[in-house]
Amino acid sequence: MTASPRRTKPGFKHSLRIYERFFGMFVWPSFLLSIALYVLWWISFDYPIPLPLGRAPILLIAVLAWLSFVFSLIAPSFCYVQCHRNYIIISVIYPLAIAYSRVGNVVPVNFNTKYPPSRQSWSERNFLEPLFYEQKTGQLTVVGMQLREYPLPLPWLKLWFNKFMFFTKQDGPGFLFLVRNWMALSHEIEDYREAWRSRRVRKAHGVSVASRVLASKGDRKR
Repeated sequence: MTASPRRTKPGFKHSLRIYERFFGMFVWPSFLLSIALYVLWWISFDYPIPLPLGRAPILLIAVLAWLSFVFSLIAPSFCYVQCHRNYIIISVIYPLAIAYSRVGNVVPVNFNTKYPPSRQSWSERNFLEPLFYEQKTGQLTVVGMQLREYPLPLPWLKLWFNKFMFFTKQDGPGFLFLVRNWMALSHEIEDYREAWRSRRVRKAHGVSVASRVLASKGDRKR
């Protein structure tokens, strides 16, 4: 693939399906809980309903549940992968920038081979199952981005990112990106990385030419 040197604008924000699924699990429970508690608080003025915590705490919990509902709707928009001129941003509330100099191979990966469903807990299988059905192929293909090294200590990164986003220990450092269009993301990373490499080559070539010109001028003065 020939990289374009004009690739300076940020690329498309590829939403991370892992977090769409995670926050999506809270949408309906938080919505229904907030409505139920609000109705309970409202009718408690007209009916003698025993409320051990009182009316005020019930209303407070209803408000918190409603805020959780709103947050679960907007949070996925902050969880994405995006190519920039000199680095890749992995945003999961906490944004992580990875320079292209750290990136190794970018390959399609069968998620089943990295995290076999049979080896996951019941809750984790239940969490992943809808994502497998989306591709309708019997396997889940993700973008595997191998790294020469992590930009931060792995234990720290695992505090912020879901465990299913990491390569296994046997495969070395790297990230797994589960997005809706894995082919588009894979091509985009390669395109931006090649553009970054081309700029480095041109810059190094320009510096070397300038150095030769200055050196030749120095020789002439002697």
